[in-house]
Amino acid sequence: MMDLSANLTLLLKSNSSLKAESTLEGSAMGSGVCDPSVSSIDLTLASGVKGNLDFSFKLGADSNVNMDLTLTFMPDTMFKNGDTGMKTATTVSSTKLSTMTASYTCTAPMVIKFKSVAGTDGDEYEFSMTISDVKIQAFNVTGASYSPAEDCTAIDGLTTEAAMTSQPPVQTTEKNNETTSEAPTAPTTKPPTNESTSEAPVVTTQPTTKPPTNESTSEAPVTTPAKPTTPAQPVYPTPAPGAPAVNTYKAANVNGTCLMFKAGIEFTLPVLVNKVNVTKTLGINKEDKSNETEYAGDCDASNMTQTMTVTFYKTSTMLMTFTKSDTGYYFSDVDITFNLNKELFPDIDKEETLMVRKTFLKDQFAADKDGSYKCNDKSELAIQGVNFRTYNLQYAAFQKNITEFKSSGISECSADSDTNSVVPIAVGAALAGLVVIVLIAYLIGRKRSRHLEEVYKSMP
Repeated sequence: MMDLSANLTLLLKSNSSLKAESTLEGSAMGSGVCDPSVSSIDLTLASGVKGNLDFSFKLGADSNVNMDLTLTFMPDTMFKNGDTGMKTATTVSSTKLSTMTASYTCTAPMVIKFKSVAGTDGDEYEFSMTISDVKIQAFNVTGASYSPAEDCTAIDGLTTEAAMTSQPPVQTTEKNNETTSEAPTAPTTKPPTNESTSEAPVVTTQPTTKPPTNESTSEAPVTTPAKPTTPAQPVYPTPAPGAPAVNTYKAANVNGTCLMFKAGIEFTLPVLVNKVNVTKTLGINKEDKSNETEYAGDCDASNMTQTMTVTFYKTSTMLMTFTKSDTGYYFSDVDITFNLNKELFPDIDKEETLMVRKTFLKDQFAADKDGSYKCNDKSELAIQGVNFRTYNLQYAAFQKNITEFKSSGISECSADSDTNSVVPIAVGAALAGLVVIVLIAYLIGRKRSRHLEEVYKSMP
Protein backbone atom coordinates (compact mmCIF):
# COMPACT_ATOMS: atom_id res chain seq x y z
CA MET A 1 0.00 0.00 0.00
CA MET A 2 1.23 3.50 -0.76
CA ASP A 3 -0.01 7.08 -0.37
CA LEU A 4 2.11 10.08 -1.32
CA SER A 5 2.29 13.41 -3.10
CA ALA A 6 4.96 13.93 -5.75
CA ASN A 7 6.30 16.58 -8.11
CA LEU A 8 8.14 15.23 -11.16
CA THR A 9 10.45 17.13 -13.52
CA LEU A 10 12.21 15.89 -16.66
CA LEU A 11 14.44 18.26 -18.60
CA LEU A 12 17.14 18.34 -21.26
CA LYS A 13 20.44 19.32 -19.64
CA SER A 14 21.61 21.54 -22.53
CA ASN A 15 18.32 23.42 -22.65
CA SER A 16 16.46 23.71 -19.35
CA SER A 17 13.52 25.36 -21.12
CA LEU A 18 12.75 21.95 -22.63
CA LYS A 19 11.07 20.67 -19.52
CA ALA A 20 8.15 18.40 -18.62
CA GLU A 21 6.50 18.67 -15.20
CA SER A 22 3.67 16.81 -13.54
CA THR A 23 2.35 15.15 -10.40
CA LEU A 24 1.03 11.64 -9.86
CA GLU A 25 -2.57 12.77 -10.24
CA GLY A 26 -4.33 10.89 -13.02
CA SER A 27 -1.71 8.14 -13.16
CA ALA A 28 -2.94 4.57 -13.62
CA MET A 29 -1.65 1.61 -11.66
CA GLY A 30 -0.36 -1.20 -13.84
CA SER A 31 1.23 -4.47 -12.80
CA GLY A 32 2.47 -5.21 -9.28
CA VAL A 33 4.45 -7.90 -7.49
CA CYS A 34 3.93 -9.24 -3.96
CA ASP A 35 6.74 -11.67 -3.15
CA PRO A 36 8.04 -12.44 0.36
CA SER A 37 11.21 -10.36 -0.15
CA VAL A 38 10.41 -8.25 -3.25
CA SER A 39 7.37 -6.14 -4.08
CA SER A 40 6.68 -3.45 -6.64
CA ILE A 41 4.05 -1.07 -8.00
CA ASP A 42 4.06 0.22 -11.58
CA LEU A 43 2.37 3.52 -12.44
CA THR A 44 1.60 4.80 -15.93
CA LEU A 45 2.05 8.58 -16.21
CA ALA A 46 -0.26 10.07 -18.81
CA SER A 47 0.48 13.81 -18.77
CA GLY A 48 3.48 16.08 -18.28
CA VAL A 49 6.18 13.51 -17.59
CA LYS A 50 4.90 10.54 -19.61
CA GLY A 51 6.05 6.98 -19.12
CA ASN A 52 6.12 4.19 -16.55
CA LEU A 53 7.29 4.82 -13.00
CA ASP A 54 8.16 1.66 -11.09
CA PHE A 55 8.43 1.60 -7.29
CA SER A 56 10.49 -1.44 -6.23
CA PHE A 57 10.85 -2.56 -2.61
CA LYS A 58 13.40 -5.09 -1.37
CA LEU A 59 14.43 -6.36 2.04
CA GLY A 60 17.94 -5.38 3.08
CA ALA A 61 20.36 -7.37 5.20
CA ASP A 62 19.18 -5.44 8.28
CA SER A 63 15.52 -6.45 7.61
CA ASN A 64 14.74 -2.88 6.61
CA VAL A 65 12.86 -2.11 3.41
CA ASN A 66 14.83 -0.34 0.65
CA MET A 67 13.00 1.56 -2.10
CA ASP A 68 14.30 2.02 -5.66
CA LEU A 69 12.52 3.83 -8.48
CA THR A 70 12.81 3.47 -12.25
CA LEU A 71 11.33 5.79 -14.86
CA THR A 72 10.93 4.38 -18.37
CA PHE A 73 10.10 7.07 -20.93
CA MET A 74 10.25 8.01 -24.63
CA PRO A 75 11.61 11.56 -25.07
CA ASP A 76 9.94 12.18 -28.43
CA THR A 77 6.51 11.90 -26.75
CA MET A 78 7.31 14.96 -24.61
CA PHE A 79 9.88 17.01 -26.51
CA LYS A 80 9.98 18.18 -30.11
CA ASN A 81 12.88 16.48 -31.89
CA GLY A 82 13.46 14.38 -28.78
CA ASP A 83 15.27 11.06 -28.96
CA THR A 84 13.29 8.12 -30.25
CA GLY A 85 13.25 4.82 -28.44
CA MET A 86 12.94 3.86 -24.80
CA LYS A 87 15.06 5.54 -22.12
CA THR A 88 15.45 4.43 -18.51
CA ALA A 89 16.32 6.57 -15.48
CA THR A 90 17.13 4.91 -12.14
CA THR A 91 17.73 6.22 -8.65
CA VAL A 92 21.30 7.00 -7.59
CA SER A 93 20.87 4.97 -4.41
CA SER A 94 18.18 3.15 -2.47
CA THR A 95 15.97 4.99 0.01
CA LYS A 96 15.83 3.30 3.39
CA LEU A 97 12.31 2.91 4.73
CA SER A 98 10.94 1.12 7.80
CA THR A 99 11.38 -2.44 9.00
CA MET A 100 9.34 -5.04 7.11
CA THR A 101 6.73 -5.42 9.87
CA ALA A 102 5.94 -1.70 10.10
CA SER A 103 4.70 1.02 7.79
CA TYR A 104 6.74 4.08 6.86
CA THR A 105 5.61 7.71 7.17
CA CYS A 106 7.27 11.00 6.26
CA THR A 107 5.49 14.33 5.93
CA ALA A 108 8.65 16.33 5.11
CA PRO A 109 9.61 16.81 1.45
CA MET A 110 12.19 14.27 0.32
CA VAL A 111 14.26 14.55 -2.86
CA ILE A 112 14.76 11.34 -4.85
CA LYS A 113 17.87 11.59 -7.00
CA PHE A 114 18.09 9.87 -10.38
CA LYS A 115 21.06 9.16 -12.64
CA SER A 116 21.27 11.22 -15.82
CA VAL A 117 20.25 9.47 -19.04
CA ALA A 118 22.35 9.77 -22.20
CA GLY A 119 20.79 11.38 -25.25
CA THR A 120 22.15 12.08 -28.72
CA ASP A 121 25.23 14.23 -29.38
CA GLY A 122 26.41 13.88 -25.79
CA ASP A 123 23.33 15.54 -24.30
CA GLU A 124 21.60 14.21 -21.21
CA TYR A 125 18.10 13.97 -19.75
CA GLU A 126 17.73 14.74 -16.05
CA PHE A 127 14.79 13.49 -13.99
CA SER A 128 14.05 14.62 -10.45
CA MET A 129 11.28 13.80 -8.05
CA THR A 130 10.25 15.31 -4.72
CA ILE A 131 7.82 13.35 -2.55
CA SER A 132 5.99 14.35 0.63
CA ASP A 133 3.18 13.18 2.91
CA VAL A 134 4.44 9.65 2.35
CA LYS A 135 2.89 6.52 3.81
CA ILE A 136 4.15 3.17 2.53
CA GLN A 137 3.90 -0.45 3.59
CA ALA A 138 5.52 -2.92 1.20
CA PHE A 139 5.27 -6.18 3.16
CA ASN A 140 3.02 -7.92 5.71
CA VAL A 141 -0.04 -5.97 4.64
CA THR A 142 -3.23 -7.17 6.33
CA GLY A 143 -6.51 -5.91 4.96
CA ALA A 144 -6.69 -2.24 3.98
CA SER A 145 -5.00 -0.72 7.03
CA TYR A 146 -1.38 0.20 7.68
CA SER A 147 0.65 -1.38 10.47
CA PRO A 148 2.07 0.85 13.25
CA ALA A 149 4.32 3.44 11.60
CA GLU A 150 7.99 4.26 11.83
CA ASP A 151 8.56 7.94 11.09
CA CYS A 152 11.36 9.08 8.79
CA THR A 153 12.83 11.36 11.47
CA ALA A 154 13.75 8.28 13.51
CA ILE A 155 15.31 6.32 10.62
CA ASP A 156 19.00 6.67 9.81
CA GLY A 157 20.05 7.45 6.28
CA LEU A 158 17.17 9.81 5.45
CA THR A 159 17.84 12.49 2.85
CA THR A 160 15.31 15.32 3.10
CA GLU A 161 15.56 18.87 1.83
CA ALA A 162 16.35 20.04 5.37
CA ALA A 163 19.01 17.40 5.90
CA MET A 164 20.70 18.25 2.61
CA THR A 165 21.34 21.88 3.68
CA SER A 166 22.54 21.24 7.22
CA GLN A 167 26.24 21.71 8.09
CA PRO A 168 28.12 20.34 11.10
CA PRO A 169 29.44 22.97 13.54
CA VAL A 170 33.08 23.99 13.78
CA GLN A 171 34.79 21.91 16.45
CA THR A 172 37.60 23.20 18.67
CA THR A 173 39.81 20.83 20.61
CA GLU A 174 42.48 21.73 23.13
CA LYS A 175 45.54 19.62 23.78
CA ASN A 176 48.90 20.43 25.31
CA ASN A 177 48.01 24.13 25.54
CA GLU A 178 47.50 24.27 21.74
CA THR A 179 44.21 25.13 20.11
CA THR A 180 43.27 23.51 16.79
CA SER A 181 40.26 24.70 14.79
CA GLU A 182 38.87 22.17 12.32
CA ALA A 183 37.04 23.40 9.23
CA PRO A 184 33.48 22.11 8.79
CA THR A 185 33.23 18.91 6.87
CA ALA A 186 31.59 19.32 3.48
CA PRO A 187 28.61 17.11 2.65
CA THR A 188 29.67 13.85 1.11
CA THR A 189 26.69 13.71 -1.26
CA LYS A 190 27.90 14.22 -4.83
CA PRO A 191 25.76 15.17 -7.81
CA PRO A 192 24.66 12.12 -9.77
CA THR A 193 26.82 11.10 -12.69
CA ASN A 194 26.54 8.39 -15.29
CA GLU A 195 30.11 7.21 -14.83
CA SER A 196 31.47 5.26 -11.96
CA THR A 197 34.70 6.89 -10.78
CA SER A 198 36.87 5.25 -8.20
CA GLU A 199 38.87 7.95 -6.44
CA ALA A 200 41.92 7.34 -4.31
CA PRO A 201 41.48 8.62 -0.74
CA VAL A 202 42.91 12.10 -0.24
CA VAL A 203 45.40 12.12 2.63
CA THR A 204 46.29 15.50 4.10
CA THR A 205 49.63 15.45 5.94
CA GLN A 206 50.13 18.09 8.61
CA PRO A 207 53.68 19.46 9.09
CA THR A 208 55.41 17.89 12.02
CA THR A 209 57.73 20.03 14.14
CA LYS A 210 60.53 17.92 15.62
CA PRO A 211 62.13 18.92 18.92
CA PRO A 212 65.45 20.74 18.51
CA THR A 213 68.55 18.55 18.38
CA ASN A 214 72.28 19.18 18.37
CA GLU A 215 72.57 17.85 14.82
CA SER A 216 71.13 19.48 11.77
CA THR A 217 70.03 17.01 9.13
CA SER A 218 68.73 18.08 5.75
CA GLU A 219 66.98 15.31 3.83
CA ALA A 220 66.21 15.51 0.14
CA PRO A 221 62.55 14.88 -0.72
CA VAL A 222 61.81 11.34 -1.83
CA THR A 223 59.73 11.09 -4.97
CA THR A 224 57.85 7.85 -5.57
CA PRO A 225 57.03 7.31 -9.24
CA ALA A 226 53.35 6.71 -9.94
CA LYS A 227 52.43 3.18 -10.83
CA PRO A 228 51.39 2.71 -14.44
CA THR A 229 47.67 2.34 -14.82
CA THR A 230 46.23 -0.66 -16.56
CA PRO A 231 42.85 -0.83 -18.28
CA ALA A 232 40.04 -2.26 -16.18
CA GLN A 233 39.40 -5.90 -16.81
CA PRO A 234 35.94 -7.48 -16.66
CA VAL A 235 35.23 -9.25 -13.40
CA TYR A 236 32.82 -11.54 -15.21
CA PRO A 237 33.92 -13.60 -18.20
CA THR A 238 32.47 -13.03 -21.65
CA PRO A 239 29.91 -15.76 -22.50
CA ALA A 240 31.37 -18.57 -24.57
CA PRO A 241 30.23 -18.67 -28.21
CA GLY A 242 27.33 -20.94 -29.05
CA ALA A 243 24.13 -21.70 -27.18
CA PRO A 244 24.24 -20.93 -23.42
CA ALA A 245 24.20 -23.70 -20.81
CA VAL A 246 20.78 -25.15 -20.03
CA ASN A 247 19.92 -24.79 -16.33
CA THR A 248 16.91 -25.77 -14.23
CA TYR A 249 15.30 -23.39 -11.72
CA LYS A 250 12.76 -24.52 -9.12
CA ALA A 251 10.34 -22.99 -6.63
CA ALA A 252 9.20 -25.11 -3.69
CA ASN A 253 7.39 -25.07 -0.37
CA VAL A 254 6.68 -27.69 2.32
CA ASN A 255 4.61 -29.67 -0.19
CA GLY A 256 7.45 -29.90 -2.70
CA THR A 257 8.29 -28.22 -6.00
CA CYS A 258 5.41 -26.34 -7.64
CA LEU A 259 7.26 -24.51 -10.41
CA MET A 260 10.11 -25.79 -12.58
CA PHE A 261 11.71 -23.81 -15.41
CA LYS A 262 14.49 -25.19 -17.61
CA ALA A 263 16.26 -23.27 -20.37
CA GLY A 264 19.45 -21.80 -21.72
CA ILE A 265 19.01 -18.02 -21.38
CA GLU A 266 20.83 -15.27 -23.21
CA PHE A 267 20.34 -11.54 -23.78
CA THR A 268 21.64 -9.11 -26.38
CA LEU A 269 21.32 -5.51 -25.26
CA PRO A 270 22.40 -2.03 -26.42
CA VAL A 271 25.12 -0.04 -24.61
CA LEU A 272 27.14 3.10 -25.39
CA VAL A 273 30.86 2.69 -26.07
CA ASN A 274 32.68 5.90 -27.08
CA LYS A 275 29.24 7.46 -27.69
CA VAL A 276 28.39 4.76 -30.22
CA ASN A 277 25.55 2.26 -29.75
CA VAL A 278 26.88 -1.30 -29.74
CA THR A 279 25.35 -4.60 -28.65
CA LYS A 280 26.63 -6.79 -25.83
CA THR A 281 25.67 -10.35 -24.94
CA LEU A 282 24.90 -11.70 -21.47
CA GLY A 283 24.22 -15.34 -20.72
CA ILE A 284 22.90 -16.86 -17.49
CA ASN A 285 24.57 -19.98 -16.13
CA LYS A 286 23.89 -20.82 -12.50
CA GLU A 287 26.53 -23.56 -12.56
CA ASP A 288 29.19 -20.95 -13.35
CA LYS A 289 30.08 -19.41 -9.98
CA SER A 290 31.27 -16.20 -11.64
CA ASN A 291 27.66 -15.53 -12.72
CA GLU A 292 26.69 -15.25 -9.03
CA THR A 293 23.23 -16.56 -9.91
CA GLU A 294 20.47 -17.04 -7.34
CA TYR A 295 16.80 -17.81 -7.78
CA ALA A 296 13.61 -17.93 -5.71
CA GLY A 297 9.89 -18.29 -6.34
CA ASP A 298 6.51 -18.64 -4.69
CA CYS A 299 4.17 -21.63 -4.46
CA ASP A 300 0.88 -20.16 -3.28
CA ALA A 301 -1.63 -22.32 -5.12
CA SER A 302 -4.50 -20.04 -4.11
CA ASN A 303 -3.09 -17.22 -6.23
CA MET A 304 -3.80 -16.80 -9.92
CA THR A 305 -0.07 -16.28 -10.49
CA GLN A 306 3.23 -17.87 -9.52
CA THR A 307 6.59 -16.17 -9.98
CA MET A 308 10.25 -17.04 -10.35
CA THR A 309 12.98 -14.44 -9.78
CA VAL A 310 16.46 -15.17 -11.12
CA THR A 311 19.28 -12.88 -9.93
CA PHE A 312 22.41 -13.00 -12.10
CA TYR A 313 25.74 -11.20 -12.02
CA LYS A 314 24.93 -10.20 -8.46
CA THR A 315 22.50 -7.32 -9.14
CA SER A 316 20.63 -7.99 -12.40
CA THR A 317 17.25 -9.71 -12.12
CA MET A 318 14.66 -11.47 -14.25
CA LEU A 319 11.15 -11.86 -12.83
CA MET A 320 8.97 -14.40 -14.65
CA THR A 321 5.23 -14.55 -13.98
CA PHE A 322 2.99 -17.54 -14.77
CA THR A 323 -0.80 -17.09 -14.76
CA LYS A 324 -3.68 -19.56 -14.51
CA SER A 325 -6.17 -19.86 -17.37
CA ASP A 326 -9.43 -21.76 -17.86
CA THR A 327 -7.63 -24.79 -19.31
CA GLY A 328 -4.21 -24.55 -17.68
CA TYR A 329 -1.65 -21.78 -17.34
CA TYR A 330 0.77 -19.69 -19.40
CA PHE A 331 3.98 -17.66 -19.21
CA SER A 332 2.38 -14.22 -18.94
CA ASP A 333 5.04 -11.61 -18.11
CA VAL A 334 8.77 -11.09 -17.87
CA ASP A 335 10.45 -8.11 -16.14
CA ILE A 336 14.21 -7.81 -16.58
CA THR A 337 16.51 -5.34 -14.86
CA PHE A 338 20.11 -5.11 -16.08
CA ASN A 339 22.66 -3.40 -13.87
CA LEU A 340 25.18 -2.34 -16.51
CA ASN A 341 28.46 -1.62 -14.73
CA LYS A 342 32.19 -1.59 -15.38
CA GLU A 343 32.55 -5.06 -13.86
CA LEU A 344 30.44 -6.47 -16.68
CA PHE A 345 31.55 -4.18 -19.50
CA PRO A 346 34.69 -2.13 -18.71
CA ASP A 347 34.47 -0.19 -21.97
CA ILE A 348 30.97 1.26 -21.56
CA ASP A 349 30.65 5.04 -21.31
CA LYS A 350 28.27 5.10 -18.37
CA GLU A 351 27.03 2.81 -15.66
CA GLU A 352 23.26 2.63 -15.73
CA THR A 353 20.29 0.40 -15.07
CA LEU A 354 18.21 -0.84 -17.99
CA MET A 355 14.73 -2.12 -17.21
CA VAL A 356 12.46 -3.81 -19.76
CA ARG A 357 9.17 -5.67 -19.49
CA LYS A 358 6.97 -7.76 -21.76
CA THR A 359 3.45 -9.14 -21.45
CA PHE A 360 2.74 -12.20 -23.61
CA LEU A 361 -0.46 -13.34 -25.26
CA LYS A 362 -2.42 -16.01 -23.43
CA ASP A 363 -1.83 -18.66 -26.11
CA GLN A 364 1.80 -17.75 -26.84
CA PHE A 365 3.40 -19.98 -24.18
CA ALA A 366 0.34 -21.90 -22.94
CA ALA A 367 0.36 -25.31 -21.26
CA ASP A 368 -2.33 -27.73 -20.11
CA LYS A 369 -3.18 -27.95 -16.42
CA ASP A 370 -1.22 -31.15 -15.69
CA GLY A 371 1.29 -30.80 -18.51
CA SER A 372 4.18 -28.55 -19.50
CA TYR A 373 5.27 -26.20 -22.26
CA LYS A 374 8.31 -27.11 -24.34
CA CYS A 375 10.37 -25.50 -27.10
CA ASN A 376 13.69 -27.10 -28.01
CA ASP A 377 14.24 -24.69 -30.88
CA LYS A 378 15.73 -21.25 -30.24
CA SER A 379 13.07 -18.68 -29.27
CA GLU A 380 13.91 -15.01 -29.69
CA LEU A 381 11.83 -12.14 -28.40
CA ALA A 382 12.45 -8.42 -28.91
CA ILE A 383 11.68 -6.48 -25.71
CA GLN A 384 12.20 -2.72 -25.94
CA GLY A 385 15.54 -2.99 -27.70
CA VAL A 386 16.69 -6.10 -25.83
CA ASN A 387 16.72 -9.53 -27.48
CA PHE A 388 15.69 -12.27 -25.03
CA ARG A 389 16.66 -15.74 -26.29
CA THR A 390 15.91 -19.17 -24.85
CA TYR A 391 17.19 -22.59 -25.90
CA ASN A 392 15.68 -25.98 -24.97
CA LEU A 393 12.95 -24.28 -22.96
CA GLN A 394 10.52 -26.30 -20.84
CA TYR A 395 8.47 -25.23 -17.85
CA ALA A 396 5.65 -26.43 -15.62
CA ALA A 397 3.77 -24.34 -13.05
CA PHE A 398 1.01 -24.88 -10.48
CA GLN A 399 2.21 -28.45 -9.91
CA LYS A 400 2.35 -30.66 -6.80
CA ASN A 401 5.81 -31.93 -5.90
CA ILE A 402 7.08 -32.14 -9.48
CA THR A 403 10.50 -33.81 -9.75
CA GLU A 404 10.77 -34.13 -13.53
CA PHE A 405 8.79 -33.18 -16.60
CA LYS A 406 6.17 -35.72 -17.71
CA SER A 407 6.48 -37.29 -21.14
CA SER A 408 2.75 -36.71 -21.71
CA GLY A 409 0.69 -33.53 -21.86
CA ILE A 410 3.45 -31.51 -23.52
CA SER A 411 2.44 -28.37 -25.44
CA GLU A 412 5.06 -27.70 -28.09
CA CYS A 413 6.01 -24.47 -29.79
CA SER A 414 5.25 -24.17 -33.51
CA ALA A 415 8.93 -24.53 -34.47
CA ASP A 416 9.15 -27.91 -32.71
CA SER A 417 5.83 -28.99 -34.18
CA ASP A 418 7.05 -28.14 -37.67
CA THR A 419 10.25 -30.09 -37.04
CA ASN A 420 8.29 -33.07 -35.73
CA SER A 421 6.10 -32.95 -38.84
CA VAL A 422 9.06 -32.75 -41.21
CA VAL A 423 10.75 -35.87 -39.81
CA PRO A 424 7.99 -38.38 -40.66
CA ILE A 425 7.40 -36.70 -44.02
CA ALA A 426 11.11 -36.99 -44.83
CA VAL A 427 11.19 -40.62 -43.71
CA GLY A 428 8.08 -41.41 -45.75
CA ALA A 429 9.52 -39.70 -48.81
CA ALA A 430 12.78 -41.65 -48.42
CA LEU A 431 10.89 -44.94 -48.15
CA ALA A 432 8.77 -44.10 -51.18
CA GLY A 433 11.90 -43.26 -53.14
CA LEU A 434 13.47 -46.56 -52.10
CA VAL A 435 10.38 -48.48 -53.27
CA VAL A 436 10.51 -46.73 -56.65
CA ILE A 437 14.21 -47.56 -57.04
CA VAL A 438 13.61 -51.23 -56.19
CA LEU A 439 10.67 -51.38 -58.61
CA ILE A 440 12.72 -49.86 -61.45
CA ALA A 441 15.59 -52.25 -60.75
CA TYR A 442 13.14 -55.17 -60.83
CA LEU A 443 11.66 -54.09 -64.17
CA ILE A 444 15.08 -53.59 -65.71
CA GLY A 445 16.22 -56.98 -64.44
CA ARG A 446 13.12 -58.70 -65.80
CA LYS A 447 13.52 -57.08 -69.21
CA ARG A 448 17.10 -58.27 -69.47
CA SER A 449 16.05 -61.77 -68.46
CA ARG A 450 13.48 -61.90 -71.24
CA HIS A 451 15.98 -60.61 -73.77
CA LEU A 452 18.49 -63.32 -72.87
CA GLU A 453 15.78 -65.95 -73.06
CA GLU A 454 14.91 -64.87 -76.61
CA VAL A 455 18.59 -64.98 -77.62
CA TYR A 456 18.98 -68.50 -76.29
CA LYS A 457 15.85 -69.63 -78.20
CA SER A 458 17.13 -68.17 -81.48
CA MET A 459 20.40 -70.08 -81.28
CA PRO A 460 20.56 -73.35 -83.42
